[in-house]
Amino acid sequence: MMNPYAKQRFSVVIPTLQRSPDLWPLVEQCAKHPLVHEVIVINNAPSPLHFQSESVRILDQHENIYVNPAWNLGAAEAKGEWLAIINDDVSFDDELLEHAAERLRSGRWGIIGIDGSFINRPRATRIRNRIAAYNHIGNSFGSFMCLHRDTYSPIPSDLLIFGGDDWLFLSSPRPNLVIQGARFDTEVSATTRDPEFQAFIEAEYARARSYANDLRGTRWWHRPVFALETARRARWAVLDSMSNIRRIAAS
Repeated sequence: MMNPYAKQRFSVVIPTLQRSPDLWPLVEQCAKHPLVHEVIVINNAPSPLHFQSESVRILDQHENIYVNPAWNLGAAEAKGEWLAIINDDVSFDDELLEHAAERLRSGRWGIIGIDGSFINRPRATRIRNRIAAYNHIGNSFGSFMCLHRDTYSPIPSDLLIFGGDDWLFLSSPRPNLVIQGARFDTEVSATTRDPEFQAFIEAEYARARSYANDLRGTRWWHRPVFALETARRARWAVLDSMSNIRRIAAS
C-alpha cells in the first residue's frame, strides 16, 4: 500500500498568537525549504492570517486553543513523514532542518531538539549532537522539535500549555537528541511571558508532573539516559570543585 505521507519531508507545525514579528519570516523561510512539504500555522489569534505560498496552510481557531492542543491538531493534520514543531518567535539557518533530517533518516533517534545552552549565540565552527537528558526539557527543548510523524503521542487534553514537551520527550520510542552549535535565536518567549499564561502554568504544573512520573521508566531507553544524566551532573560537580580549588590556590 502506498504511503499517504510525503516521504522524508517535514510538515512544519507553528502555533501562534501573532505576538512575535518573527512569525512571518519564519513561515516564509520554512515554506521555501526543500525538505519542507507544508507549513501548518495554527492561528490561535482572532485576526486572520494570509501567506502567499501554496505550501502554507492556516488553521484558524478564532480563539486561543493553547499550545499543546495546537501541537496535537498540527500533528493530526500533517501530511509529511516528519514533523517539525517550532515556536513562532525563533530564527535559525536552513541547515538546522537539514541536520535534523539526517538524524531522522538514521532511524536511531526519537525527537531531535535544540540544546538551549547554545541559543542566541553565534554559530559554532562545528555542529554537534548530544543525547538529550531530561534536564534539557526545561531549557527551550520544546521550541524546536523534529520527529517522525507516526511516533507523535497526542498530549493529554487537560494539559493546555505546560508539560507538552515533557510528554513528547518521555513518550518517544527512541532516545532523543539535542543539536549544539547551530544558530538559533529566540525571544524566549513572547507568549509565555504573558501573565495569563503564567497563571495557567502554575495550575497545570502538578498535572504535568503526575503524567511525567507515570511515564518515567516506561521506555527501554529511560534508565540508561537517566543514568547518563546523573553521570554528567557528577562530572560537572567535580569540574566545578576543581575550578574553585585552582581559584583559591591562585589567590
